[in-house]
Amino acid sequence: MVMLRDRAEETLSATTQALGTVQQSLQQAMAQQQKLQSYQCEYQQSLRQGMTGEGMSVAHLINHQAFIVSLGHVVKQHESHIDRCEQAVDRAKRRWIDDKQRLNAFETLLDRRQGAQALQEIRREQKLMDECAQRVSQRRVRP
Repeated sequence: MVMLRDRAEETLSATTQALGTVQQSLQQAMAQQQKLQSYQCEYQQSLRQGMTGEGMSVAHLINHQAFIVSLGHVVKQHESHIDRCEQAVDRAKRRWIDDKQRLNAFETLLDRRQGAQALQEIRREQKLMDECAQRVSQRRVRP
């Protein structure tokens, strides 16, 4: 039983590490998404300023708009990457919860087993003490 509990503990440790890894990946993906969106907003502002301010050539305007459109596609693709990362985190959390429950079950069984063994030991000692007390009592009765 101890071996099973130790194995469940090792599995939980590995699952915890995997969960940490996917959570870190998700955080990195979200940070990257924010940077992409910020970059996209900056370019959109730059386009507006160029059009209202000193003006820009048609070729520069077309290139700028094409870049903003392609940046929008990258942002959308990255959103699906974030979705996949979130799904991976959810799966890892479910595995972690299952592994934690399994470990708790083994620990509960071990605790019960140890409690039962302790109770047996107490009963065995009590029986010995009762027998000793009975012998002492019998010796006193016999003159």
